[in-house]
Amino acid sequence: MFSRREKVLLALAAIAVAVAVGVQLLGDAVGSAGADPSSELARWKALRQRVDDAQARLDRITTPESEVTARMLRAAQANGSAAGVTITSARPRRATKTGAGCGENALEIQAAGRFPDIAKFMFELEAENGNLRIARVAINSSEGGSDKVNCTIIIVGYSPGEVEQ
Repeated sequence: MFSRREKVLLALAAIAVAVAVGVQLLGDAVGSAGADPSSELARWKALRQRVDDAQARLDRITTPESEVTARMLRAAQANGSAAGVTITSARPRRATKTGAGCGENALEIQAAGRFPDIAKFMFELEAENGNLRIARVAINSSEGGSDKVNCTIIIVGYSPGEVEQ
């Protein structure tokens, strides 16, 4: 196959390539350490801008308004289940801005159950969640001569900061 001389030459060539690659890598490492500080700063600022842009996109997805609405819905579901009330639908309403500059977030809930259970549900919802309030209630009898009712409840919660209009 290969003579002894050819094997030695191939081994020397492989060593030479390995040394050349090592020298190139070492030169890159030394060269970047001595790189122009202004270009490195510009590179860092560009990377920082990309991180800030990604954080802004994430913040738009998880706004304080959506957190408040989710918290209101979780509280309503937990209290409704404990009181024996069935929540048939929930719909967030558009956030508004209060005079203090906070966001006022509303959640409209459709619920069904016995009247005493609905009353207990509303009372405990406000009592257990100090930052929520019931803004409006409309109750209709679902069956004549029975205590079963359907109701629409508007729950309001507050979020810090500005609200996009």
